[in-house]
Amino acid sequence: MTVSDIREGGEPEGAWAQSAKIAFRFLFLAVCFAAVVWSLSGIRQVPPESRAIVYQFGKVERQQPAGLLFAWPRPIEQVVILPSADRQIEFRIDSFEPGSNPKHVFYYNARMNGAFLLSGDASVVHLGATLFYQIVDPAAYILTGEHLGPALQRLFVASAVSVSAARDLDTILVARPELTTGSNSAARASRERLRADLMNAINHRLGDLSGVGAGLGITVSRVDLAASIPEGAKDAFDRVLIASQEAERDIAEARTDAAATALSANQEHDRLLTDADAKATEKTTQAKVRTAAINALARGSPGFSGMTLAKRIYIDRIGPILAKAARVDTVDHSGGLHLILPGTTPQ
Repeated sequence: MTVSDIREGGEPEGAWAQSAKIAFRFLFLAVCFAAVVWSLSGIRQVPPESRAIVYQFGKVERQQPAGLLFAWPRPIEQVVILPSADRQIEFRIDSFEPGSNPKHVFYYNARMNGAFLLSGDASVVHLGATLFYQIVDPAAYILTGEHLGPALQRLFVASAVSVSAARDLDTILVARPELTTGSNSAARASRERLRADLMNAINHRLGDLSGVGAGLGITVSRVDLAASIPEGAKDAFDRVLIASQEAERDIAEARTDAAATALSANQEHDRLLTDADAKATEKTTQAKVRTAAINALARGSPGFSGMTLAKRIYIDRIGPILAKAARVDTVDHSGGLHLILPGTTPQ
């Protein structure tokens, strides 16, 4: 380029100068376009039932619900989309999944019974559980990251061990329905409180973690449980239930037979008592009839003198009496004949 190629304004002329000018302008427009695109990349839509957590240089700057979000693009601000505070997130407990023990069989090797819990009455129970939690501290929740699942697993196992050890088997699931009504009512109430107690135990441990600065940023709002017992124990409980039902049936039949026997005995007792009363009344009447004349003599009945009535009674009674004797010897006490019998001399 020569001096003649330069204008008075000091701008170079020629093809190379024009090419450089066009390239510079194109590069300037590209940079402006990239800057506009970069600045607009922070604008996004927060979906329903979600919320956006905006970090500015690694620090939580603000939180925004569903809607349009305006934020500085990376690396100035970082946006993390999380479920809303009132949304429940489902988490399945895998510690008690029956993958290695599909039939819930109880083994003598304790290391193979990791999916079972021990109840307060030394029974064995299996718990299948699903947790529903809500995010209450987004910063702690994001910081926890992939460690949330294993931490929830351990918290649930520790809580389930303590809650199950404080209950007997019938307050965890219906194992013996043959119990009395009062016992069943208490066990039913305790079963209804089991999920609440387990949820409170997990939340208590979450609070302890938050107290030492290691919180997970969540709170458990619901626990769904599916309790079961080992296969062999179920058969044993079924046999006990069948035996109890048969015993109750035999007792009911024995009570029915005893009631029928008692009813028959009472009826026979009433019949015998009625017959005895009737016979006693009849004999009393006959005795009164037979002693009526004697009673009249004793009372001095009017119309007959004493000797006359006595002779009348004698005449009426002597005939039947003598008729019963095989032989009758009569002696005239007013006659002249006397019967002399040996005996002692009177003094």
